Formats: sequence, C-alpha cells, structure tokens
Amino acid sequence: MSKITLIRHGQASFGAENYDQLSDLGRLQASALGEYYLNHQIKFDVIVHGEMSRQAETAQILAKVKKFSGELVLDKAANEFDSESLLEHYLPILADKSEEFRQKICSEQKWFTDSKDFEMVFRALINLWLQDEDCPFESWKNFHQRTIALLNKIYKQHGANKKIALVTSGGLISVTMQAILKFADQIFVDMNLTINNASVTEIKIRDLTEDLQENKQLNASLLSFNNISPLVIKKQPELITRK
Repeated sequence: MSKITLIRHGQASFGAENYDQLSDLGRLQASALGEYYLNHQIKFDVIVHGEMSRQAETAQILAKVKKFSGELVLDKAANEFDSESLLEHYLPILADKSEEFRQKICSEQKWFTDSKDFEMVFRALINLWLQDEDCPFESWKNFHQRTIALLNKIYKQHGANKKIALVTSGGLISVTMQAILKFADQIFVDMNLTINNASVTEIKIRDLTEDLQENKQLNASLLSFNNISPLVIKKQPELITRK
C-alpha cells in the first residue's frame, strides 16, 4: 500500500492567450503549499508531475519551498485531457445544435473570460465529449484508462509503503474520484468544476490481482478530497480559486 497525494496545479492564466502558465497568484498558491509541507514536516519520497507548464512549475515551486531533496519525475500521462482539441472540435458542433450557444460563442464578449458563461459552455462541451464514441482525438474512455494506468504505474514503479505527490490537473483528479466512488460519467464535469487550485486529494493505493490488471481498474481508497487547508491558514481569501 502507498499513499498518493494528488495536487491540482496553481491558478493558470485564465482568459489569457496562453492558459498553460501559472499566474502570479498561481505561484503564490504553489508556494503556500510548499510552506505547509515544510512547516508540518510532511515528507514525500518522490514528486511526479505532468509536462504541462502549469503542472511542472507548480511542482518545481512546491519542491523548492519545501526544500525537497528527492526526485522530481516528469510523466506526460499526468497531463490534462486535450482541452484545445475539445474546443476546436466541439464548439462548432455546439453552435450548430443550439442558437443560444451559437450567440454566446460568437458574441464579441469572450465567453471564456466570464466564469458563468465558461461553466455553461464547458459543461456542454464535456457532455458532447463523454457521449462521442468516434472522438477524433483522445476520447473520454481513453483518458479514463490513461489515468488509471498512470496511478497503477506510479505504485508499481516506486513500490509499496511510499509517499508520492502527483501534481496534475482537475480532470485526472476527477477520474480518480470516479474510479474510487463509482459515480456515473455525467458527474465528471460536476466533480471537475469543484476542484480548487493547489488543492490536495489523498488516496491509498494497493496492488492489483491479475484480473483487476486486465480490466484496468484501480484498487484504492479515498483519504481526503479537495483539501485547501494549506491555503486557508494563510488568511488570504484571494488564494482560493478554481481556474
């Protein structure tokens, strides 16, 4: 059995031309997390992170502030689902399906800079993706399988009785919750939208039998979800974000 701490990256550059970079606030969030682990003497044997800039930078800041002397491991399997392809492929389909969405998407006011409009469109896009059996890029099913395979690989590579941090994104954390709690695919978007930046979700993962390995399942239990105590104790409300 090993403990994996899943950490969502700090706030990215929401609404900017390049979303995949930490904002100044995102760097403060990552630093606050590092301070928390340092002050509470919480140790990790290894820190794994995705190759996306917002994931890698969060891991690097956390490790530096925490004075982590262990190994930082880049694994692209920890990347978020392909949101760029999601937008490119499904936005035209969504606009064709609904006049309301067409007006919102084509409006001079950018829907992705308004949190209410963004959530509305994002939910609709994700639902199209979930139902698409002929998805031309990484499908929901394949993303789900990638997540489970990554968690099992981390356990196998680093061994039992280890404390592992995994710096990733909300989609991968949501799939992990689904695998443990067994909720329906349609709940994925609800879960995803609740996960705070620099939040902590902890699981205990165990080895799999051959039958479970063949089915690509996860043998794990939930310890905590979306914990933002490291941010709350800073007493700076602006640190609490979901972008």
